[in-house]
Amino acid sequence: MGEPLKALIIGAGSIGGLIDSQSSASIASHAHAYSKHPRTQLSAICEPSELNVFAFMERWGEVCQYTNVDEISHDEHFDIASISSSTAAHFHDLTALLQRPDCSYILCEKPLVATKEEFHSLSSQLQRTNKKILIHLMRRYNPSFIALSSRIHGQEFGKSLGFQGVCTKGLLHNGSHLMGVLSHFLGNLTAIKPCRASHCHGDLCGEFGISLERGDGTISVLGTSAYSLFELTLWFETGVIKILEGGDKIEIYSKIPSPTYEGYFTLTLRETIMTNLSHYALDSLEFLLRESPETCSQIFKEHLQIHEYIFQTFAKVYPS
Repeated sequence: MGEPLKALIIGAGSIGGLIDSQSSASIASHAHAYSKHPRTQLSAICEPSELNVFAFMERWGEVCQYTNVDEISHDEHFDIASISSSTAAHFHDLTALLQRPDCSYILCEKPLVATKEEFHSLSSQLQRTNKKILIHLMRRYNPSFIALSSRIHGQEFGKSLGFQGVCTKGLLHNGSHLMGVLSHFLGNLTAIKPCRASHCHGDLCGEFGISLERGDGTISVLGTSAYSLFELTLWFETGVIKILEGGDKIEIYSKIPSPTYEGYFTLTLRETIMTNLSHYALDSLEFLLRESPETCSQIFKEHLQIHEYIFQTFAKVYPS
């Protein structure tokens, strides 16, 4: 198998390594994924907080430690990097990695960057790079979601009749996850139409009309921060698919003749899929290492397009 790939984590807080531990049943942090994958070895972190560094090394062992990515000499070599720093730092950290000759693989937490100006500034570099980059829209890399997408594309459920999604934590931060699922199932995003949208914790909340290549529908982004919510219902000609419990469970309903009214149809639960989504960090890492550069590039462009439309929506709601 050769030498393991040396891994660098930029941002060693929650998703970097403190959301779980070696004994956790979930594999939610980048550190846990690197420790589990046979091809990778966690080698270094960039983290300005001494408290986070101490907590990280207590859980994952001693690694090289830098305060920020600028401290890493070009003589150092890392094969793969995760960007799990604050959203405000993503532009700087991603720019630094794009300029390095190493770090052939990059897994970046969403959102990719914080503003449309940062996004447009990076666009040309992202189009030219030969690095394999994925945005960590985690459900896109889950085997159960991938299998379901193949079934939808194979017309098992017929044409899309519409969808309704709901989430919390803003259009950019969690709505991008919803649109990542929708574009996986129904083709590239083509439009976002805001309706009663407003500023919400530095993001957007409200109602949004969503158009994709093979279907239209709506998503609601709730302003509450009391709890996390992520659900999606998709209606098709021959049945309904429900994404529940944040994506941990998928229910598939089939169209059947009504037992009560002749000539009418109803729905019955046919299949329940437990997705094992709690292993999402390992799923994403495995996908990045396993799939071809062409596949990763196609998905990356799909997710860049989602970011482009979201930043356009910000401009519609709050024109400069």
